[in-house]
Amino acid sequence: MRMDGASGSVSGRLGLSDADRRQLLYLDAVRAGLDPGVPPPWRVDWATGTDLDPRLELKLHVGPVTAVAFGVVEQRPWVAVGVEERGSPARLLVGDLLSGQLRELPCDEPVRSLSFATMSADHALVSGHEGGRLRLWGAADGTLRKTWEAGDHDVEKLDVVESGREAWAVTRDANCRVRCFSLPSGEPVEVPGTGHACAMCAGRLSDGRAVVLLGDDGLSLWEIASGRSSSLPVPSECLRLRSVALSRVDGRDCATMMDEAHRIATIDLSAGAQIAPAITAHMAAHPDAVMEIASLRGPHPPLAVMAGRLAVPTRWRVHLWNLGTSQQDVSPIAGTVAGCLVQAVRWQDRDHLVTASPRDGVVALWDLDQPLVRALGHEQRVSRVVVAKPDGIVVSADEGGTIVARHAGDGHVLAQPLATGVESTRALAAWREGDDIIAAQGAGARHASDSNLRRWNLTTGEPYGPPIDAHPNVVHWLSRIALPGGDALVSYGPDGMLKIWRPHDGVLLAETLTNVESKLTGFATGIVEGRPLAVLTSYSQPMAVYTLDDLAAPPTVISTAGDDVALAIAGPHIVAAHSRTAPRTVRVWHLSGQRIGPGIPGDAEITTLAPRTWPAAFIGRADATVSLTDLHTGHDLCPRMLLPTVPSTMTVTADGDLIVGFGSDLARVRPPG
Repeated sequence: MRMDGASGSVSGRLGLSDADRRQLLYLDAVRAGLDPGVPPPWRVDWATGTDLDPRLELKLHVGPVTAVAFGVVEQRPWVAVGVEERGSPARLLVGDLLSGQLRELPCDEPVRSLSFATMSADHALVSGHEGGRLRLWGAADGTLRKTWEAGDHDVEKLDVVESGREAWAVTRDANCRVRCFSLPSGEPVEVPGTGHACAMCAGRLSDGRAVVLLGDDGLSLWEIASGRSSSLPVPSECLRLRSVALSRVDGRDCATMMDEAHRIATIDLSAGAQIAPAITAHMAAHPDAVMEIASLRGPHPPLAVMAGRLAVPTRWRVHLWNLGTSQQDVSPIAGTVAGCLVQAVRWQDRDHLVTASPRDGVVALWDLDQPLVRALGHEQRVSRVVVAKPDGIVVSADEGGTIVARHAGDGHVLAQPLATGVESTRALAAWREGDDIIAAQGAGARHASDSNLRRWNLTTGEPYGPPIDAHPNVVHWLSRIALPGGDALVSYGPDGMLKIWRPHDGVLLAETLTNVESKLTGFATGIVEGRPLAVLTSYSQPMAVYTLDDLAAPPTVISTAGDDVALAIAGPHIVAAHSRTAPRTVRVWHLSGQRIGPGIPGDAEITTLAPRTWPAAFIGRADATVSLTDLHTGHDLCPRMLLPTVPSTMTVTADGDLIVGFGSDLARVRPPG
């Protein structure tokens, strides 16, 4: 499948049904401002297109990725992908990225690393596995040619080095042991020095030599064909090296290295000198969570350098650095790149980047030279969306603290997005006050404590009163609710205090010390028979229901709910996720403590939920689906909707439409019927 437009050429999703394919194409057409054609089952009234990046050349949905490799077979882009889904056997897929046609190889052993090999005109694939096994496959026919052992630990890194008619597989295992094997014989080749390295990268220099960079307390360059090894200088401030990459910067052979503190430096291999100041924005001690490094390879992901530009994966972005200046001269890659693997590749005589995200289940090919202009909206992942009463304005916040107000009917931005700079924003409430749109914001994280409840005038872009010192460390639980004396803000914090605030001046109206002694897992508020309630769930204590207009009253305890996590209140019902760890089942409890309806299981974890009119609720899951489900019977009321990536937050408009956040984008969708 191909789609020409704002997303470039997009290949399909593995095993995608025709209905899901039409739904995705329809959604992306709306996001790109193109004619969407005939609506599929779920109508999209509007959708933002922040993550429709024109630098995206190709993409393929495959499922949770454990390893990826890119190769060119008969002038077409091929990928090999290791996939491992919870509760299912591991899979190894290989095939044409352009068409999306992948073959499953006969291998159910978890794949930890992959690399293509040309070996003259014979295209092959080498796979490294959990437990230390290597396999050699025919790329075109998928036949297994050879299996051999590379040690007792997982093969975490695998590079194929080729010189003339010779080819070698160089591996690094989970115990940092480096080994080398001749292809296709599998015979071992001696590795210089101790054979131990925390970081490894193979490639070619500009003079054609096939070399391997090995990094640990120092850095060395090993030329495989001759066996020669030489030490390279390392900047004095660098600690033990954890990732290395070979590159060419302004025509010079260079080595880029990242140490265990995530300091990144690049040296000229000929001169031995550092070519630009170190990149320190990703360092572990740096307070900016937006720049925190993350990948499926743990805290020290492999680096990728193409055309003098370094790709560094963070939690929700891939940041791009010019190694000659140590500056970000192009915008980060957004979209389906959460905590991904990155790999520099060459296709059609151009440098490209491959990303593979385990969270989003997407492998993508990017041309970073394409121009990019983004519309007004979020620069980070949307963390919370609410509908401001009484006129239904959609207000959303992202993890970087930017808050955006949109017209609910057509989605246009009502005021300049407010970049508050508040990291790890999780809590949000919004309302109208005259002609102004007001938002309340809570945030904080392990690396960035934030005790403040902040209020903002989104219309003017100014603070709405001073910050309120509400709770220690974080304010992740916040709701606006009607009380007998008027609307109020309800917050909960790690001090165990449930607090009620007057919105317009921040006066504390009431508070109570809850009996929650362990970490809170769920928080929901609602009006039941005219009374405002708050539900709290925690790790080791039963579900508790508090009456907000009488905080002195003892809570109602629902001990039968076990370790369920409260998601929402729908009438006299509490909707919860069963189990706090990777919950896949929705359960419903009456305020009396009685179970209502069956448990509603799913194939993927629950990421967000929003009640419609009882007994219907929208359920978002980690497989990027949204269902409209009858909570009383457990049956879906219509076919599920597939999104481009995982839904992170949802709310419902007054007329029952769904506002859903996915990646950096939002959409207003209407289910069939």
